[in-house]
Amino acid sequence: MHNKTIYFILLFLLNACSVLLPGSYTLKTNQTKSSQYSKTITQNELKKHLKIISSDDFEGRETTTIGQKKAANYIKNHFINNNIKSPFGDTGYLQSFPVDVLDFSKVGFSYNGTKLTFIEDFYTYGNPVNCTFNNVPVVDVGYGISSFQTNDYLGINVKGKAVILKDGIPNSIIAKKEGNWRKKLKTANKAGAVAVIFRKENYSDTDLKIKKYLQYPIMKMHGNQKTKPQTPVFIVNEQKLKQLNLNQNKVSFNTSISQIKTGENVLGFIPGLTDEIIVISAHYDHIGYDRGEICNGADDDGSGTSSLLSISKAFQKAFEDGNKPQRGILFLAVSGEEKGLFGSLFYTENPSFPLSKTVADLNIDMVGRQDSIQQDNNYIYLIGSDRISKELHTINEQINNKHVGFKLDYTYNAKDDPNNFYQRSDHYNFAKNNIPVIFYFGGLHEDYHKPTDDFEKIDFLKLERISRFVFLTAWELAYRKKTLSK
Repeated sequence: MHNKTIYFILLFLLNACSVLLPGSYTLKTNQTKSSQYSKTITQNELKKHLKIISSDDFEGRETTTIGQKKAANYIKNHFINNNIKSPFGDTGYLQSFPVDVLDFSKVGFSYNGTKLTFIEDFYTYGNPVNCTFNNVPVVDVGYGISSFQTNDYLGINVKGKAVILKDGIPNSIIAKKEGNWRKKLKTANKAGAVAVIFRKENYSDTDLKIKKYLQYPIMKMHGNQKTKPQTPVFIVNEQKLKQLNLNQNKVSFNTSISQIKTGENVLGFIPGLTDEIIVISAHYDHIGYDRGEICNGADDDGSGTSSLLSISKAFQKAFEDGNKPQRGILFLAVSGEEKGLFGSLFYTENPSFPLSKTVADLNIDMVGRQDSIQQDNNYIYLIGSDRISKELHTINEQINNKHVGFKLDYTYNAKDDPNNFYQRSDHYNFAKNNIPVIFYFGGLHEDYHKPTDDFEKIDFLKLERISRFVFLTAWELAYRKKTLSK
């Protein structure tokens, strides 16, 4: 048989069987062109963005705060200044979502006319209903138990009053469940009480973690609470009560601690030739203050946010040069990640584009530092890349092999990984909807969630390389004619 004929037969068989070969997925786009545009992502531009985003002016970018809103405006202005369109048309770039902010330090509690000090003398917890009562009579109901063995409410009218009771159970009670505070609250509610007061022995030395937790505002995504507001519960220092006039036994309290505020996602968009899109995401919020010190979150996730902004500019440059992608590219900067992935959850519940047409999410979170495990900084952790689409996993690896040269570490991708990072960043809300994801992650370091996570500690060469890596992978997903397979 002629050599040329043999060659073509072998080539045909190889192509026909390629789907069966390991790593058979191939890059389908112009790699010279994608590499050219990736090089417009530079350390200098990344530094420019991150120096602003992680500055003290933004006060740690905690969700719902002025600092978070300043950061949102900075991202929005970046999109506007680079002619990157909004997916909302003329309605702006911001997608607002409601957040319930619970600030327990605003609780007021007075006993017999004496105002008690929050944490020092008392605290409250749970999800108390917003209410105000003045000079409500207090009724002592012992342990506050109503069971087949005993009834502390027998013959006592507590309707419209506050009940005060002891913690735990007496020795005569067999069932330990009778000492549960929720059961006691339920009993008091049934009897018509408007508040429940627990006298606490050794108050100063107990519940230290709870007291610390309650000193800072707590956020919940509005409408997603699992518990309904409850009758206020107060834990009070018994020693403090003994110092007060116990003849009157009246309390006044205010538990109006819940306030609905807003967080914002910021969305930029480059249209494609089809109705499919890919998403590139990063959270721009951080944790605000820690004991009065600003936590600037340069790595978490100022690094990912700066990367997102630089990537968006590079894609817009390609678009303006006449390189229109097959799929639209959505740049999704979310807030509320630190509070429970609020922003990405809200987006996936209220998407700008159908999730059925969303091909993949590439999520960038903490990519500017070397962690405390790796020997050098030539690595990146990849999480989730093979969970839903094997093709996405292979494409990403081929991009790395051709252009970048990172050591790809899949340690945290293990399903039994105790850190459970797969569920701890914004890609997860896409993965829950069966959308292929990659979480690009640099790992944890000694400055994680501390005031020392600063701009000066960022490795901008690494940040440049990872930004180009994400860009090149996104290019392949956006510009190839054939969509990604699962």
